[in-house]
Amino acid sequence: MGRGFKFVTIAAGVLVVLAAPARAQLLLPGSFYIGAQGGWTNLETVTNDGHPQRIGPFAGQNAQSLESFEDGFNVGGRAGLKMGPWRVEGELSYRANDSHHLQMVFPSNRTGRSAGAERHSLAEMANVIYDFDLGLGLPLTPHVGGGIGAAQVTRNLSNIFGGTHDTVTVFAYQAIGGLRYMVLPSLAFDVDYRYFATTDTTFTSTNPDQIRSSYPTHNIVASVSWLFGP
Repeated sequence: MGRGFKFVTIAAGVLVVLAAPARAQLLLPGSFYIGAQGGWTNLETVTNDGHPQRIGPFAGQNAQSLESFEDGFNVGGRAGLKMGPWRVEGELSYRANDSHHLQMVFPSNRTGRSAGAERHSLAEMANVIYDFDLGLGLPLTPHVGGGIGAAQVTRNLSNIFGGTHDTVTVFAYQAIGGLRYMVLPSLAFDVDYRYFATTDTTFTSTNPDQIRSSYPTHNIVASVSWLFGP
């Protein structure tokens, strides 16, 4: 599936989720908002532990590699409710990073094949964010928060043995810190740092082997939010 098609699918999902906030504001106190976001993603170097699933005389052996990644990107959208200094929101986000280098470290130390390899994720998160009022009368406010949810993480890597083309669903969490600038009472611009990670991922290769890895990312996210209601 091409990345362009994935973007269209994500955008359509965001629009469906965010379609009716103005109507819903009649039921709950506070200001409903919708937002669109995008930015830079750094995926840390990860350790891939390979565990063969075959048995018998042709069984493989455990293997370990280090995989580093190019800088990537993130895009997404969110919808939420702002009640005083608190924001409670649902977020849909997509992250992608191409592999930069693959280094086998066990059972032999050698360079692996990483051309065309990549790792990406689609995450559904529930976030809670707190906006600090500094009492200075400025339209600029800091905020902190966090979120939990689920992520579908995909590893694509091809080699002479077939490689790995698998998607797993794992628990995801993130820490959020940033600044909000109120352009208008109904329009906000945010710049956040977000540490987004998941529990360990276990992919099945085409051998088939089990490849245990991780997904720790650092993100700079810029977003625009539209507020509806008081």
